[in-house]
Parts: sequence; C-alpha cells; structure tokens
Amino acid sequence: MSNPLFKKFMEYALGSGLVLLLGFISSPLNTRLFSPEEFGKFSMFNLWSNIIAVLILVGLDQSFVRYFHEEQEINRSKLLIQTLKIPLLALLIVSILMLLFSKVLLVSLFSTYSLSLLLLLIINNLFVLLNRYIFLVIRMQQKGKIFSYLQIAQKLLMIAFTIVFFIFLKDNFLVLISAFVFSNILVTLIGLHIEKNFWFQNNKGKKLKTTNRELVVFGYPLVFTFLITWLFQSADRIFIKHFSDYSELGLYAAAFSIVALLNSVQSAFTMFWVPVAYEKYNLDPTNKSFFEKVSKGISFIMLLISACLILSKDLLVLILGEDFREASSIVPFLIFMPLMYTVSETTVLGINFLKKSKYHIIIALLSAALNIIGNLLLVPSYGAIGAAISTGVSYILFFTLRTFISKKFYPNRYGLGKFYFCIFNLLIFAWYASFHEVDLVYIILGIETIIVICILYLNDVLPLFLKKYKGKLLRKDSQSM
Repeated sequence: MSNPLFKKFMEYALGSGLVLLLGFISSPLNTRLFSPEEFGKFSMFNLWSNIIAVLILVGLDQSFVRYFHEEQEINRSKLLIQTLKIPLLALLIVSILMLLFSKVLLVSLFSTYSLSLLLLLIINNLFVLLNRYIFLVIRMQQKGKIFSYLQIAQKLLMIAFTIVFFIFLKDNFLVLISAFVFSNILVTLIGLHIEKNFWFQNNKGKKLKTTNRELVVFGYPLVFTFLITWLFQSADRIFIKHFSDYSELGLYAAAFSIVALLNSVQSAFTMFWVPVAYEKYNLDPTNKSFFEKVSKGISFIMLLISACLILSKDLLVLILGEDFREASSIVPFLIFMPLMYTVSETTVLGINFLKKSKYHIIIALLSAALNIIGNLLLVPSYGAIGAAISTGVSYILFFTLRTFISKKFYPNRYGLGKFYFCIFNLLIFAWYASFHEVDLVYIILGIETIIVICILYLNDVLPLFLKKYKGKLLRKDSQSM
C-alpha cells in the first residue's frame, strides 16, 4: 500500500481506534448500569432501526456511492439531492405506518407501549437517514480526519447522554435509546454545518450524466439484498428472543462489544476502501495487482487479530462486569462476522465494478437461509452460543459466494488457498474456545493458529513492510547528505 493510501487509511483508523478505546469505557459502563434484560431491549431497538433504514434508503445511498466518481465534481451535490428524494418520501410513509400500528409494533418489540418511545423511533428514522448521507459525502470526498472526528464526537456524546439520562430514568432501556438518538441528532447537525457548501449548492441548470433510471436500477436490487442481509445478520437475535429471553439477548449483545476491536478495523477499512477502490478502477481497470496486495494484507491483519481476540477473550470479558461474564463463550464464533465481511470487501469487487448488483441478492439469500437453518437447529439447545456458531459459519459461506461470483467477472489472485487453511485452523480453535475454559490445549491451539497465519502470509506481508522501512531509510539518508 503506497504512502498516500496508507495515510488516508490511518485517517479513518484514527477515528475507529479512538472509538474502540471509548468503547472500553462505554461497554463496562452500560453493562454495570443496565441489566442484561434492558440491554437486550436496546439491542432490539438497534436491530429494527437498521431494517427501517434499509426500507427508507431503498438502495439509493449505494447508487450515490457508485456514480459519485462518474459525475463531474460540480454535479455531485445534485446527485446527492437526486438520491435523497425517494428516501425522504419513503420516510414519510414509514412514519405514518408506525403511527397507525404503534401499539402492536412497540409491544411486540419491547413488551411495552410508550409515547416517548414511539417519538424516539420516528425521530431516529429521520436522523439515521440524514446521518447516513452526511458520512457518505465525507467518505466519498476521502476526508478521513473529519470522518474520524465525527465518529469520536458521536461516541463521546453517547456516553455523556447515557450518564445524564440514567440520573433520571435509572435502569431503563429508554436511557440507551435516548442517548443514541440525541447523539445522532447532534452529530448530524454538526456534519451538515461542516459540509454545508456541498449540501446547499445552487443546482439550478445543472444536468446529471447519470439518469434517474440508472440510479433506481442500480439501487433497487440492493433493497432486497439489504433486507435479506438484514435477515441474515439478525436471525441470531430474533431466534434468541423467540427461544430464550431479553437477558440472553443482552449477553449476546455484550459479546458483540468484545468483538469491537475487529469491528473498528472493519469500519476503518471499509470507509477508506470503497471510495479508493472505485477511484482506482476508474483510473485503470487492468491494475489488478493493487487489489491483490490489499486483499492479502487485510487478510493477514484480520486473521491475526481474530486469533489474538479468541485467545484473550476471558481477559477482555472481565470489563463487562459479573452479570455479563457468560458472554465470553459467545465471542469466538462472532469473530468470523467482521473477519469474513472485511476480507470479502476486497474480493467482491467484480460484482460492484461491473454493476452486477443482482448477484448480491443471491448471496444474501443463500447466506440467510443457512443462518436461519443453523439458528433453528442450534439456538434451542445451545442458546446464544448456538446463534454465534450459526452466524460465524454463515459468514464463511457469505465470503465464499461473494468471492467466487466476483472472480467470474473480474478474475484476480487473492491467495484463497492459504486463507481457507487459516480459517480452518481458526474454526477448530473457536469451537474449542466456545465450550472449554482456558487450559493447556486452549493455549496450544491459539499459539498454533497464530504461527500458521504468520508463516503462510510471511512472503506477502514482509516485502511490504521492508519496502516501507527501506523508503524511510532512503529518505533519512537523503536528508543527512
């Protein structure tokens, strides 16, 4: 990865890294202030907030991303407004439906009815939509520092609002929902102010190269994809709630906070990678070696962090508090979710570059089917651990489908043999770690997995580090002359 690209990545990583550190404050704070049951209800709020966002966006946020670099810089503000029109109409329709069926909706999701909860849900819909586009505008302009600062601000505000609202409402999931919504509102308004020149340009007389039909045709298949993907990603929590209770769901949500390290790497890399990948492809579609190097590099990093997280899961879970200690057994297979998704972002390129978005529906459908079957078989017997196993295995299928379909349209060498061998080792380690306490076998499996990863990726990663180190030495020599 060249120095300018590495610098861009580090700008995004700055925010994700600090958000991760803040997570080590917010996670134990939440798990000590709130019971697993209330934490589980907040998890349901996040779950359904995501599905409503998918319905409102109708895939046009992805159309904005896809066609951003195909429009001249002067027309990109108009592209933003054009892709916002339908989502705003969808927002109005969804809000009306929520008002009409509010009692059924709230009781089924949260086992309670509250006017304040309904208002929070509706307000949240609007600001989730605007927040999504705020961050997309910043991402596509590759303003990594601003992106990071807003991420950090959102996390800090979430912590501050949680403490303030807890004083008045105590152990109640409404505290977490209120903190989430109000922090989202403030960050969205700050983002709008920072990018006001982009958002509020005079677009009179400007004509887009991209037609409305192209925007809709690219975006609408992704609605089905995202809905199926939502089912794929949410089946675990739905089945836990159905077969168990909010407390088990709270433990599962707490386990996700332990996987925060990998999630932060995933977030930083994805935010950086998507605009860079499209830009590189538009400049030179034949430059496949660039994508190959990035894929192998991120595979090594994600595999290594995954193995280290599983090895140290019992130490990390201590930060959650006594009521959430059982979450340690849920962590190992949840690791595969950010691991497989992040690496797949480097191998899915053929589908996205050649605008074959309909294949995302097939991928999501097959992955969701496996996850539903896995949850039906495992959750009744193993609870949240069963849900985690099903999710982890489904993400391996998700990666496989994304990669091999993509390679048909944009062939490339990603070193899949070594990657799958490392995944096989990691699966064995994760299985043992899910059902056993730390012992000699546990430690041996963990160390063996790390050694295998390092040996297999040595030839790919070492030259990159040596090249970077050699470049630094040459610069020092030139400066000293």
